[in-house]
Order: sequence, then C-alpha cells, then structure tokens
Amino acid sequence: MTYRNILLVLHIAGAGTWLGANVVQAVVPPAAAKLGKETLAGWYRLSSLLAKRLYIPAAILILVTGVLLVVENDAYGFGTTFVTIGMAMIVVGAVLGMTVFGPGGDAAAAAVESEDESMIRSAVARLTRWGLVDTLLLLFTITAMVLRLD
Repeated sequence: MTYRNILLVLHIAGAGTWLGANVVQAVVPPAAAKLGKETLAGWYRLSSLLAKRLYIPAAILILVTGVLLVVENDAYGFGTTFVTIGMAMIVVGAVLGMTVFGPGGDAAAAAVESEDESMIRSAVARLTRWGLVDTLLLLFTITAMVLRLD
C-alpha cells in the first residue's frame, strides 16, 4: 500500500465517520424518545459531547490527510475547486459544531428535562434543520471529491 493510499483510506474513514455520525444523530432521537425522557435527555447530552469527541477528531483527520494528499499530488492544488469545497466544508462543520450542535444538544436535553414542549420543539427543530444542512453539504462535498470537480 502506498503512502497516498494510506492517506486516502484515512481521509475516507474520517468522512465516513462524519457522515455516519450525522445519520445516527437523525435516527436515534425518535427511538430514544420511546424509551422515556431520561433516555432522550441523555442522548442529547451525548450528542453534545460528540461535537467535541468525535466530530473534531474526524475533521482534523480529514483536514490533515486532505492537505497531505494535495501536497503529494501534482495533478491538483489548493486552488482546485474540489479541494476548496473540502476546505470550506471543514470550516462550515467547525462553525456548526461550535454554534449549533454542541450548545443545541445541551439545550435540547435541558428542554426535555424541564418538559417544556415549546422549548423541546424549538431545540429539536434547530438541531434537525442544521443537521440536514450539514449532511447535504457533506454529501455535496463527497460528490465533489469523487468527481474531482475543477
């Protein structure tokens, strides 16, 4: 296995982790809600931790391997469209993680614990809306990478 292939496998593993975690974030809350408010609140607290303990390491892995892949390849550079899209997605993901997903998980947990239906709807709607945006942008980014948009 070449150095490039190792970088590419790690890069794809990071992207797969990000996408897979987004899918889990969409699927778990309805199932957790059926198990009771403690379970649902616990899930939202865990989802807040995912912003720090899963998404950040995945994003760093994607960023580092992406930079190394560009440095190692003369066929494309940092100004190439798909590379620019990838770098922008890292920034978008970081901003959403810090401003929406981390605080939003804590807000949703607090709303569930307080049994304030209005706050629950608001917090969950915000997480769902931005989760969808993040996932669609991530899928677009993956498509740009696969097609090597230029």
